[in-house]
Amino acid sequence: MSLRIALPLIFCAFSLLPSILRAEEDQFVERHVAILSAYKAFKDARADAEKIAKESKVPFSMQGRVYDKKRGLIYPDDFEDEAFRGGYVARRFDKTILDGGDKETSYLSVEKSDAYKGFTPGYYIVVAGIRDNRADAVKQAEKFKKWAPTAYAKKTKIYIGCLH
Repeated sequence: MSLRIALPLIFCAFSLLPSILRAEEDQFVERHVAILSAYKAFKDARADAEKIAKESKVPFSMQGRVYDKKRGLIYPDDFEDEAFRGGYVARRFDKTILDGGDKETSYLSVEKSDAYKGFTPGYYIVVAGIRDNRADAVKQAEKFKKWAPTAYAKKTKIYIGCLH
């Protein structure tokens, strides 16, 4: 390609970059996460999540993810969606459709704190839900105080755009 053709294309690309970056930033929304507990070790977080799920009768789900000793919490390398294989995608929504179900339901999950803006990195957190506003997240966390006395709500920004 000649320089005469390449320069206008390069200029065009750079002039569009701020718009592209703004559009991507618009895909982040403020959310409030109801956190029940936090652990350095995945096995401790999962054990706590399963215990709370059993006692509260709120289902626990890994959403297809597994724990790998070298990579941490990930989707397995043979996961049905190629885009997620071997990687981690944080929980983004409050409810899900569980295996064998046909309607959305609340659930508990274990997530990596690193995946949420403003959270202290290096922890596995037990999440009871992700709400649009702080009051709802605090109320949700309060429901679990009997089993998770340290439950609280924390604000973050979550990417809600396409992951593919």
